[in-house]
Amino acid sequence: MATLPEPNSPPAPNTSCSPSHPECDTKPRLQKAHPPRLHLEFAASPRGPSVAMKMNSRSVALYASLAAALTLPLPGCNNDSASSNAAKQLAALQAQQAKNIGNFSNTVFLGDSLTAGFQSGSLLDTTQVHGWAPVLAAQAGFNIIQPLIGYPGAPNVLQLESLGPPPVITTAPGTTKGRDNFATQVTDLAVPGALLNDVMNTVPLVNPAPGQQQLNQLVLGFPGLGYGQANSQATSAINAQPTTIFLWIGNNDALVADITGMPSSMTSVATFTSEYQALITELTTKAPAHLVIGNIPDVTRVPYLTPAALVLGEVSAQTGLPTAVLSQVLGIVPGDLVNPTGTAEIPLILTGHQQGPISDSGVLSAAEVVTVQAQVAAFNQVIAAQAKAANATLVDINALFNQAFTNGVTIDGYTGTSSFLGGIFALDGIHPTNVGYAVVANTFIDTMNTAISTKIPDVPLGPVAATDPYWPPNLAAQVAPSARPRIMPANVGKAIAPILGKK
Repeated sequence: MATLPEPNSPPAPNTSCSPSHPECDTKPRLQKAHPPRLHLEFAASPRGPSVAMKMNSRSVALYASLAAALTLPLPGCNNDSASSNAAKQLAALQAQQAKNIGNFSNTVFLGDSLTAGFQSGSLLDTTQVHGWAPVLAAQAGFNIIQPLIGYPGAPNVLQLESLGPPPVITTAPGTTKGRDNFATQVTDLAVPGALLNDVMNTVPLVNPAPGQQQLNQLVLGFPGLGYGQANSQATSAINAQPTTIFLWIGNNDALVADITGMPSSMTSVATFTSEYQALITELTTKAPAHLVIGNIPDVTRVPYLTPAALVLGEVSAQTGLPTAVLSQVLGIVPGDLVNPTGTAEIPLILTGHQQGPISDSGVLSAAEVVTVQAQVAAFNQVIAAQAKAANATLVDINALFNQAFTNGVTIDGYTGTSSFLGGIFALDGIHPTNVGYAVVANTFIDTMNTAISTKIPDVPLGPVAATDPYWPPNLAAQVAPSARPRIMPANVGKAIAPILGKK
Protein backbone atom coordinates (compact mmCIF):
# COMPACT_ATOMS: atom_id res chain seq x y z
CA MET A 1 0.00 0.00 0.00
CA ALA A 2 1.28 3.42 -0.86
CA THR A 3 2.45 5.64 2.02
CA LEU A 4 0.91 9.02 2.51
CA PRO A 5 2.95 12.11 1.69
CA GLU A 6 3.84 14.46 4.50
CA PRO A 7 1.68 17.58 4.26
CA ASN A 8 3.39 20.91 3.83
CA SER A 9 0.81 23.33 5.05
CA PRO A 10 -2.84 22.36 5.04
CA PRO A 11 -5.18 24.68 3.19
CA ALA A 12 -7.36 26.98 5.24
CA PRO A 13 -10.68 25.30 5.97
CA ASN A 14 -13.72 26.47 4.10
CA THR A 15 -15.89 27.21 7.10
CA SER A 16 -19.62 27.54 7.12
CA CYS A 17 -19.26 31.29 7.69
CA SER A 18 -16.93 31.86 4.75
CA PRO A 19 -17.98 34.40 2.11
CA SER A 20 -17.60 31.61 -0.45
CA HIS A 21 -20.85 30.18 0.90
CA PRO A 22 -23.77 32.11 -0.62
CA GLU A 23 -25.92 31.29 2.35
CA CYS A 24 -23.46 33.22 4.59
CA ASP A 25 -23.24 36.36 2.49
CA THR A 26 -21.11 38.99 4.25
CA LYS A 27 -21.73 41.87 1.86
CA PRO A 28 -23.17 45.05 3.48
CA ARG A 29 -26.89 45.30 2.90
CA LEU A 30 -29.73 47.65 3.82
CA GLN A 31 -31.25 46.76 7.14
CA LYS A 32 -34.82 45.51 7.10
CA ALA A 33 -37.42 47.86 8.61
CA HIS A 34 -38.87 46.49 11.84
CA PRO A 35 -42.17 47.51 13.49
CA PRO A 36 -41.78 49.84 16.51
CA ARG A 37 -41.22 48.06 19.80
CA LEU A 38 -43.29 48.83 22.94
CA HIS A 39 -41.21 50.26 25.77
CA LEU A 40 -42.62 49.15 29.11
CA GLU A 41 -42.05 52.27 31.20
CA PHE A 42 -44.14 53.19 34.25
CA ALA A 43 -45.31 56.76 33.42
CA ALA A 44 -46.89 59.07 36.01
CA SER A 45 -50.66 58.67 36.36
CA PRO A 46 -53.14 61.47 36.92
CA ARG A 47 -54.25 59.57 39.94
CA GLY A 48 -50.74 59.37 41.32
CA PRO A 49 -47.90 56.92 41.18
CA SER A 50 -49.78 54.28 43.11
CA VAL A 51 -52.04 53.52 40.12
CA ALA A 52 -49.16 52.95 37.76
CA MET A 53 -47.35 50.78 40.26
CA LYS A 54 -50.36 48.56 40.74
CA MET A 55 -49.69 46.89 37.38
CA ASN A 56 -49.51 43.26 38.36
CA SER A 57 -47.29 40.54 36.82
CA ARG A 58 -50.12 39.37 34.56
CA SER A 59 -50.32 42.81 32.92
CA VAL A 60 -46.57 42.93 32.41
CA ALA A 61 -46.60 39.45 30.81
CA LEU A 62 -49.40 40.52 28.46
CA TYR A 63 -47.48 43.59 27.30
CA ALA A 64 -44.28 41.53 26.91
CA SER A 65 -46.06 38.95 24.76
CA LEU A 66 -47.52 41.67 22.56
CA ALA A 67 -44.13 43.30 22.15
CA ALA A 68 -42.52 40.00 21.19
CA ALA A 69 -45.25 39.28 18.66
CA LEU A 70 -44.78 42.64 16.97
CA THR A 71 -41.06 41.99 16.46
CA LEU A 72 -41.60 38.61 14.73
CA PRO A 73 -41.34 38.55 10.91
CA LEU A 74 -44.47 37.78 8.98
CA PRO A 75 -44.87 34.07 8.21
CA GLY A 76 -43.33 33.08 4.85
CA CYS A 77 -41.35 36.27 4.28
CA ASN A 78 -37.96 34.69 5.03
CA ASN A 79 -38.85 31.53 3.11
CA ASP A 80 -39.92 33.57 0.10
CA SER A 81 -36.72 35.58 0.26
CA ALA A 82 -34.57 32.45 0.53
CA SER A 83 -36.39 30.82 -2.38
CA SER A 84 -35.95 33.93 -4.46
CA ASN A 85 -32.22 34.07 -3.70
CA ALA A 86 -31.81 30.36 -4.47
CA ALA A 87 -33.61 30.79 -7.77
CA LYS A 88 -31.38 33.73 -8.71
CA GLN A 89 -28.26 31.80 -7.79
CA LEU A 90 -29.36 28.78 -9.84
CA ALA A 91 -30.20 31.01 -12.82
CA ALA A 92 -26.76 32.60 -12.60
CA LEU A 93 -25.14 29.16 -12.42
CA GLN A 94 -27.10 27.93 -15.43
CA ALA A 95 -26.07 31.03 -17.37
CA GLN A 96 -22.45 30.23 -16.55
CA GLN A 97 -22.94 26.62 -17.65
CA ALA A 98 -24.31 27.82 -20.99
CA LYS A 99 -21.39 30.21 -21.35
CA ASN A 100 -18.94 27.37 -20.70
CA ILE A 101 -20.16 25.20 -23.59
CA GLY A 102 -17.01 24.32 -25.49
CA ASN A 103 -14.75 25.85 -22.83
CA PHE A 104 -12.14 23.26 -21.82
CA SER A 105 -9.88 25.58 -19.83
CA ASN A 106 -10.73 23.71 -16.61
CA THR A 107 -11.87 20.19 -17.44
CA VAL A 108 -12.40 17.12 -15.27
CA PHE A 109 -13.33 13.53 -16.12
CA LEU A 110 -15.62 11.30 -14.04
CA GLY A 111 -16.32 7.62 -14.54
CA ASP A 112 -14.90 4.13 -14.31
CA SER A 113 -12.08 2.09 -15.85
CA LEU A 114 -13.02 3.08 -19.40
CA THR A 115 -12.34 6.76 -18.64
CA ALA A 116 -9.34 5.92 -16.45
CA GLY A 117 -7.47 4.39 -19.40
CA PHE A 118 -7.50 0.89 -17.89
CA GLN A 119 -6.08 -1.68 -20.33
CA SER A 120 -5.18 -5.39 -20.16
CA GLY A 121 -6.36 -5.64 -16.56
CA SER A 122 -4.35 -2.72 -15.18
CA LEU A 123 -3.82 0.97 -14.58
CA LEU A 124 -0.31 1.38 -15.95
CA ASP A 125 1.35 4.65 -16.93
CA THR A 126 2.56 3.43 -20.33
CA THR A 127 -0.99 2.51 -21.37
CA GLN A 128 -3.01 5.09 -19.40
CA VAL A 129 -1.68 7.81 -21.69
CA HIS A 130 -3.43 6.07 -24.62
CA GLY A 131 -6.88 6.25 -22.98
CA TRP A 132 -9.60 8.23 -24.74
CA ALA A 133 -9.49 11.09 -22.20
CA PRO A 134 -5.82 12.11 -22.68
CA VAL A 135 -6.07 11.50 -26.43
CA LEU A 136 -9.11 13.80 -26.65
CA ALA A 137 -7.41 16.41 -24.47
CA ALA A 138 -4.38 16.43 -26.76
CA GLN A 139 -6.57 16.89 -29.83
CA ALA A 140 -8.55 19.72 -28.18
CA GLY A 141 -5.44 21.38 -26.76
CA PHE A 142 -6.30 21.36 -23.05
CA ASN A 143 -4.49 19.99 -20.03
CA ILE A 144 -5.28 16.72 -18.28
CA ILE A 145 -3.60 15.28 -15.19
CA GLN A 146 -3.84 11.50 -14.76
CA PRO A 147 -3.00 9.36 -11.71
CA LEU A 148 -0.22 7.55 -13.56
CA ILE A 149 0.79 4.23 -11.97
CA GLY A 150 4.27 2.74 -12.22
CA TYR A 151 5.13 -0.75 -13.48
CA PRO A 152 3.80 -3.42 -13.12
CA GLY A 153 0.58 -1.43 -12.70
CA ALA A 154 -2.41 -1.79 -10.40
CA PRO A 155 -3.36 -4.60 -10.56
CA ASN A 156 -0.35 -6.19 -12.29
CA VAL A 157 -0.74 -5.89 -16.06
CA LEU A 158 -1.56 -8.91 -18.23
CA GLN A 159 1.06 -9.97 -20.78
CA LEU A 160 0.65 -12.00 -23.97
CA GLU A 161 3.23 -14.80 -24.11
CA SER A 162 1.86 -16.73 -27.07
CA LEU A 163 -1.05 -16.60 -29.49
CA GLY A 164 -1.37 -20.38 -29.26
CA PRO A 165 -3.90 -21.76 -29.70
CA PRO A 166 -4.80 -21.56 -26.96
CA PRO A 167 -3.38 -18.09 -26.19
CA VAL A 168 -1.01 -17.93 -23.23
CA ILE A 169 -1.48 -14.86 -21.06
CA THR A 170 0.39 -14.25 -17.82
CA THR A 171 0.45 -11.56 -15.14
CA ALA A 172 3.51 -9.35 -14.89
CA PRO A 173 5.60 -10.04 -11.76
CA GLY A 174 6.46 -7.57 -9.04
CA THR A 175 4.65 -5.03 -6.90
CA THR A 176 3.73 -1.52 -7.95
CA LYS A 177 5.04 1.45 -5.99
CA GLY A 178 1.80 3.29 -6.75
CA ARG A 179 1.45 6.76 -8.22
CA ASP A 180 4.32 8.26 -10.19
CA ASN A 181 3.55 11.54 -8.42
CA PHE A 182 1.61 11.45 -5.16
CA ALA A 183 1.62 15.24 -4.79
CA THR A 184 -0.39 15.90 -7.95
CA GLN A 185 -4.11 16.68 -7.88
CA VAL A 186 -5.49 14.76 -10.83
CA THR A 187 -8.23 15.94 -13.20
CA ASP A 188 -9.00 12.45 -14.54
CA LEU A 189 -10.91 11.30 -11.46
CA ALA A 190 -12.34 8.09 -12.97
CA VAL A 191 -11.84 5.00 -10.80
CA PRO A 192 -11.68 1.47 -12.25
CA GLY A 193 -14.52 -0.66 -10.93
CA ALA A 194 -16.68 2.32 -9.97
CA LEU A 195 -20.43 1.91 -10.04
CA LEU A 196 -22.80 4.83 -10.57
CA ASN A 197 -23.32 5.20 -6.83
CA ASP A 198 -19.57 5.38 -6.20
CA VAL A 199 -19.14 8.62 -8.15
CA MET A 200 -21.09 10.54 -5.51
CA ASN A 201 -20.56 8.51 -2.39
CA THR A 202 -17.31 6.50 -2.31
CA VAL A 203 -14.26 8.19 -0.81
CA PRO A 204 -10.65 6.96 -0.53
CA LEU A 205 -9.57 5.15 2.63
CA VAL A 206 -6.31 5.64 4.50
CA ASN A 207 -5.88 1.87 4.87
CA PRO A 208 -7.53 0.31 1.81
CA ALA A 209 -8.01 -3.37 1.13
CA PRO A 210 -6.25 -4.73 -1.98
CA GLY A 211 -8.15 -4.41 -5.22
CA GLN A 212 -11.00 -1.94 -5.64
CA GLN A 213 -10.32 0.08 -2.47
CA GLN A 214 -6.64 0.38 -3.33
CA LEU A 215 -7.48 1.70 -6.80
CA ASN A 216 -9.87 4.20 -5.26
CA GLN A 217 -7.11 5.46 -2.99
CA LEU A 218 -4.54 5.68 -5.79
CA VAL A 219 -6.85 7.81 -7.93
CA LEU A 220 -8.69 9.95 -5.36
CA GLY A 221 -6.57 9.78 -2.23
CA PHE A 222 -3.64 12.00 -3.09
CA PRO A 223 -2.69 14.58 -2.10
CA GLY A 224 -5.92 15.00 -0.09
CA LEU A 225 -5.45 12.22 2.46
CA GLY A 226 -2.22 13.89 3.54
CA TYR A 227 -4.34 16.85 4.68
CA GLY A 228 -7.10 14.72 6.19
CA GLN A 229 -9.37 15.22 3.16
CA ALA A 230 -11.21 12.31 1.54
CA ASN A 231 -13.51 13.25 -1.33
CA SER A 232 -15.57 11.31 -3.82
CA GLN A 233 -15.25 11.84 -7.57
CA ALA A 234 -18.21 14.22 -7.62
CA THR A 235 -17.05 16.25 -4.62
CA SER A 236 -13.57 16.57 -6.09
CA ALA A 237 -15.07 17.78 -9.36
CA ILE A 238 -17.32 20.34 -7.66
CA ASN A 239 -14.40 21.63 -5.61
CA ALA A 240 -12.52 22.29 -8.85
CA GLN A 241 -15.41 24.42 -10.22
CA PRO A 242 -14.65 23.25 -13.77
CA THR A 243 -15.82 24.64 -17.08
CA THR A 244 -16.44 21.16 -18.57
CA ILE A 245 -17.16 17.78 -17.00
CA PHE A 246 -16.92 14.58 -19.04
CA LEU A 247 -19.10 11.90 -17.42
CA TRP A 248 -19.18 8.27 -18.57
CA ILE A 249 -20.54 6.03 -15.84
CA GLY A 250 -22.90 3.06 -15.45
CA ASN A 251 -20.90 0.53 -17.41
CA ASN A 252 -20.12 -1.62 -14.37
CA ASP A 253 -23.75 -1.48 -13.22
CA ALA A 254 -24.43 -3.52 -16.36
CA LEU A 255 -21.13 -5.37 -16.82
CA VAL A 256 -21.56 -7.19 -13.52
CA ALA A 257 -23.95 -9.56 -15.33
CA ASP A 258 -21.05 -10.71 -17.54
CA ILE A 259 -18.92 -11.41 -14.47
CA THR A 260 -21.56 -13.26 -12.46
CA GLY A 261 -23.54 -14.82 -15.31
CA MET A 262 -26.69 -13.44 -13.73
CA PRO A 263 -28.76 -10.45 -14.94
CA SER A 264 -30.21 -10.15 -11.44
CA SER A 265 -26.85 -8.83 -10.22
CA MET A 266 -27.24 -5.67 -12.34
CA THR A 267 -28.28 -2.44 -10.65
CA SER A 268 -32.07 -2.20 -10.84
CA VAL A 269 -33.54 0.35 -13.23
CA ALA A 270 -35.31 2.09 -10.33
CA THR A 271 -32.08 2.42 -8.35
CA PHE A 272 -30.13 3.48 -11.44
CA THR A 273 -32.73 6.16 -12.17
CA SER A 274 -32.65 7.68 -8.69
CA GLU A 275 -28.84 7.54 -8.45
CA TYR A 276 -28.27 9.06 -11.89
CA GLN A 277 -30.77 11.83 -11.24
CA ALA A 278 -29.12 12.59 -7.89
CA LEU A 279 -25.69 12.75 -9.53
CA ILE A 280 -26.81 15.08 -12.31
CA THR A 281 -28.62 17.30 -9.79
CA GLU A 282 -25.48 17.47 -7.66
CA LEU A 283 -23.29 18.46 -10.59
CA THR A 284 -25.69 20.93 -12.21
CA THR A 285 -26.56 22.78 -9.01
CA LYS A 286 -23.03 23.06 -7.63
CA ALA A 287 -20.67 23.40 -10.60
CA PRO A 288 -20.56 25.88 -13.52
CA ALA A 289 -19.55 23.16 -15.98
CA HIS A 290 -21.14 22.07 -19.23
CA LEU A 291 -21.63 18.29 -19.12
CA VAL A 292 -20.55 15.90 -21.87
CA ILE A 293 -22.10 12.50 -21.12
CA GLY A 294 -21.45 9.05 -22.59
CA ASN A 295 -24.00 6.25 -22.48
CA ILE A 296 -23.50 2.50 -21.99
CA PRO A 297 -22.48 -0.01 -24.68
CA ASP A 298 -24.01 -3.46 -25.12
CA VAL A 299 -21.97 -5.35 -22.53
CA THR A 300 -23.01 -8.74 -23.91
CA ARG A 301 -20.89 -8.29 -27.04
CA VAL A 302 -17.46 -7.81 -25.51
CA PRO A 303 -14.96 -10.68 -26.03
CA TYR A 304 -14.94 -11.37 -22.29
CA LEU A 305 -17.95 -13.49 -23.26
CA THR A 306 -17.44 -16.23 -25.85
CA PRO A 307 -20.36 -17.43 -28.01
CA ALA A 308 -21.31 -20.99 -27.09
CA ALA A 309 -21.11 -22.07 -30.73
CA LEU A 310 -17.45 -21.03 -30.82
CA VAL A 311 -16.75 -22.80 -27.53
CA LEU A 312 -18.37 -26.02 -28.76
CA GLY A 313 -16.41 -25.89 -32.02
CA GLU A 314 -13.09 -25.28 -30.28
CA VAL A 315 -13.59 -28.03 -27.70
CA SER A 316 -14.76 -30.44 -30.39
CA ALA A 317 -11.59 -29.78 -32.39
CA GLN A 318 -9.47 -30.41 -29.28
CA THR A 319 -11.26 -33.56 -28.07
CA GLY A 320 -12.77 -35.11 -31.17
CA LEU A 321 -16.17 -35.23 -29.48
CA PRO A 322 -19.20 -34.18 -31.58
CA THR A 323 -20.60 -30.74 -30.77
CA ALA A 324 -24.02 -32.27 -30.12
CA VAL A 325 -22.55 -34.45 -27.36
CA LEU A 326 -20.60 -31.56 -25.90
CA SER A 327 -23.70 -29.38 -25.94
CA GLN A 328 -25.56 -31.93 -23.84
CA VAL A 329 -22.68 -32.51 -21.40
CA LEU A 330 -21.81 -28.83 -20.94
CA GLY A 331 -25.41 -27.59 -21.01
CA ILE A 332 -24.81 -24.83 -23.56
CA VAL A 333 -26.36 -24.17 -26.96
CA PRO A 334 -25.75 -21.64 -29.74
CA GLY A 335 -27.00 -18.25 -28.58
CA ASP A 336 -25.60 -18.69 -25.07
CA LEU A 337 -22.48 -16.77 -23.97
CA VAL A 338 -19.76 -18.36 -21.81
CA ASN A 339 -17.61 -16.27 -19.47
CA PRO A 340 -14.14 -17.25 -18.13
CA THR A 341 -15.72 -18.95 -15.11
CA GLY A 342 -17.53 -21.25 -17.54
CA THR A 343 -14.53 -21.94 -19.76
CA ALA A 344 -12.50 -22.87 -16.67
CA GLU A 345 -15.10 -25.49 -15.76
CA ILE A 346 -15.05 -27.23 -19.16
CA PRO A 347 -11.86 -29.32 -18.68
CA LEU A 348 -13.00 -30.21 -15.16
CA ILE A 349 -16.32 -31.51 -16.48
CA LEU A 350 -14.74 -33.43 -19.37
CA THR A 351 -12.20 -35.12 -17.08
CA GLY A 352 -14.79 -36.07 -14.47
CA HIS A 353 -13.55 -33.69 -11.78
CA GLN A 354 -16.78 -31.69 -11.85
CA GLN A 355 -20.30 -32.71 -12.71
CA GLY A 356 -21.86 -30.98 -15.70
CA PRO A 357 -23.40 -28.79 -16.88
CA ILE A 358 -21.44 -25.53 -16.62
CA SER A 359 -22.65 -23.64 -13.55
CA ASP A 360 -25.10 -20.76 -13.88
CA SER A 361 -22.36 -18.30 -12.93
CA GLY A 362 -20.39 -19.36 -16.00
CA VAL A 363 -23.05 -18.78 -18.66
CA LEU A 364 -25.48 -16.15 -19.86
CA SER A 365 -28.25 -18.05 -21.60
CA ALA A 366 -29.75 -16.63 -24.79
CA ALA A 367 -32.78 -15.48 -22.79
CA GLU A 368 -30.56 -13.83 -20.18
CA VAL A 369 -28.66 -12.02 -22.94
CA VAL A 370 -31.93 -10.45 -24.06
CA THR A 371 -32.66 -9.42 -20.46
CA VAL A 372 -29.26 -7.73 -20.08
CA GLN A 373 -29.62 -5.89 -23.38
CA ALA A 374 -33.07 -4.64 -22.42
CA GLN A 375 -31.78 -3.35 -19.09
CA VAL A 376 -28.87 -1.56 -20.78
CA ALA A 377 -31.41 0.07 -23.09
CA ALA A 378 -33.41 1.17 -20.04
CA PHE A 379 -30.26 2.61 -18.42
CA ASN A 380 -29.56 4.55 -21.60
CA GLN A 381 -33.08 5.98 -21.62
CA VAL A 382 -32.42 7.31 -18.12
CA ILE A 383 -29.10 8.81 -19.22
CA ALA A 384 -30.69 10.44 -22.28
CA ALA A 385 -33.48 11.99 -20.22
CA GLN A 386 -31.09 13.36 -17.61
CA ALA A 387 -28.70 14.67 -20.26
CA LYS A 388 -31.56 16.50 -21.96
CA ALA A 389 -32.75 18.01 -18.67
CA ALA A 390 -29.20 19.20 -17.91
CA ASN A 391 -28.69 20.65 -21.40
CA ALA A 392 -25.73 18.29 -21.68
CA THR A 393 -24.03 16.95 -24.80
CA LEU A 394 -24.92 13.24 -25.11
CA VAL A 395 -22.40 10.93 -26.81
CA ASP A 396 -23.87 7.68 -28.16
CA ILE A 397 -21.17 5.18 -27.23
CA ASN A 398 -23.73 2.38 -27.52
CA ALA A 399 -24.17 3.07 -31.24
CA LEU A 400 -20.39 3.28 -31.72
CA PHE A 401 -19.76 -0.14 -30.23
CA ASN A 402 -22.69 -1.69 -32.07
CA GLN A 403 -21.12 -0.50 -35.31
CA ALA A 404 -17.72 -1.82 -34.26
CA PHE A 405 -19.22 -5.16 -33.20
CA THR A 406 -20.95 -5.50 -36.57
CA ASN A 407 -18.49 -3.99 -39.05
CA GLY A 408 -15.19 -3.77 -37.23
CA VAL A 409 -12.74 -0.87 -37.61
CA THR A 410 -10.83 -0.53 -40.87
CA ILE A 411 -7.47 1.29 -40.82
CA ASP A 412 -5.11 1.40 -43.78
CA GLY A 413 -6.84 -1.53 -45.46
CA TYR A 414 -6.94 -3.82 -42.42
CA THR A 415 -10.20 -4.42 -40.54
CA GLY A 416 -9.91 -5.06 -36.81
CA THR A 417 -12.75 -6.89 -35.08
CA SER A 418 -14.30 -7.09 -31.63
CA SER A 419 -13.33 -10.76 -31.21
CA PHE A 420 -10.66 -11.70 -28.70
CA LEU A 421 -7.31 -10.33 -29.98
CA GLY A 422 -9.18 -8.89 -32.94
CA GLY A 423 -7.65 -5.43 -32.47
CA ILE A 424 -10.37 -3.42 -30.72
CA PHE A 425 -10.18 -4.95 -27.22
CA ALA A 426 -7.03 -5.66 -25.21
CA LEU A 427 -6.07 -8.76 -23.23
CA ASP A 428 -8.80 -8.58 -20.56
CA GLY A 429 -11.57 -8.78 -23.16
CA ILE A 430 -13.35 -5.71 -21.77
CA HIS A 431 -11.13 -2.66 -22.19
CA PRO A 432 -10.10 -1.21 -25.53
CA THR A 433 -6.68 -1.26 -27.14
CA ASN A 434 -4.93 1.99 -28.07
CA VAL A 435 -6.86 1.86 -31.36
CA GLY A 436 -10.15 1.20 -29.56
CA TYR A 437 -9.65 4.15 -27.22
CA ALA A 438 -8.73 6.42 -30.15
CA VAL A 439 -11.99 5.45 -31.86
CA VAL A 440 -13.89 6.31 -28.66
CA ALA A 441 -12.09 9.69 -28.49
CA ASN A 442 -13.12 10.43 -32.08
CA THR A 443 -16.74 9.67 -31.24
CA PHE A 444 -16.68 12.22 -28.41
CA ILE A 445 -14.95 14.70 -30.71
CA ASP A 446 -17.34 14.22 -33.63
CA THR A 447 -20.38 14.52 -31.38
CA MET A 448 -19.14 17.75 -29.81
CA ASN A 449 -18.20 19.22 -33.18
CA THR A 450 -21.74 18.58 -34.38
CA ALA A 451 -23.71 19.38 -31.21
CA ILE A 452 -21.84 22.36 -29.74
CA SER A 453 -19.84 23.58 -32.76
CA THR A 454 -16.38 22.80 -31.48
CA LYS A 455 -13.69 22.40 -34.13
CA ILE A 456 -11.52 19.63 -32.72
CA PRO A 457 -9.60 17.54 -35.30
CA ASP A 458 -10.08 13.77 -35.23
CA VAL A 459 -7.32 11.50 -33.99
CA PRO A 460 -5.42 10.07 -36.99
CA LEU A 461 -5.93 6.32 -36.57
CA GLY A 462 -3.11 5.18 -38.88
CA PRO A 463 -0.24 6.24 -36.58
CA VAL A 464 -2.09 4.83 -33.55
CA ALA A 465 -2.56 1.43 -35.23
CA ALA A 466 1.07 1.36 -36.39
CA THR A 467 2.32 1.48 -32.79
CA ASP A 468 -0.45 -0.46 -31.01
CA PRO A 469 1.03 -3.78 -29.83
CA TYR A 470 -2.40 -5.45 -30.00
CA TRP A 471 -3.34 -4.36 -33.51
CA PRO A 472 -3.34 -7.75 -35.32
CA PRO A 473 -0.75 -6.95 -38.01
CA ASN A 474 1.64 -5.99 -35.22
CA LEU A 475 0.79 -9.15 -33.26
CA ALA A 476 1.72 -11.27 -36.27
CA ALA A 477 5.16 -9.70 -36.25
CA GLN A 478 5.63 -10.64 -32.58
CA VAL A 479 4.09 -14.07 -32.33
CA ALA A 480 3.21 -16.63 -34.98
CA PRO A 481 -0.37 -15.94 -36.10
CA SER A 482 -3.13 -18.53 -36.05
CA ALA A 483 -6.14 -18.63 -38.35
CA ARG A 484 -8.28 -20.35 -35.73
CA PRO A 485 -10.67 -18.33 -33.54
CA ARG A 486 -9.34 -17.57 -30.10
CA ILE A 487 -11.16 -17.95 -26.78
CA MET A 488 -10.04 -15.76 -23.91
CA PRO A 489 -8.16 -17.89 -21.35
CA ALA A 490 -9.95 -18.52 -18.06
CA ASN A 491 -7.09 -17.11 -15.96
CA VAL A 492 -7.68 -13.68 -17.49
CA GLY A 493 -11.18 -13.62 -16.06
CA LYS A 494 -9.88 -14.47 -12.61
CA ALA A 495 -7.53 -11.49 -12.81
CA ILE A 496 -10.18 -8.97 -13.80
CA ALA A 497 -13.27 -10.11 -11.86
CA PRO A 498 -12.25 -8.71 -8.45
CA ILE A 499 -12.05 -5.20 -9.93
CA LEU A 500 -15.04 -5.14 -12.24
CA GLY A 501 -18.39 -5.92 -10.71
CA LYS A 502 -17.51 -8.14 -7.76
CA LYS A 503 -17.11 -5.90 -4.72
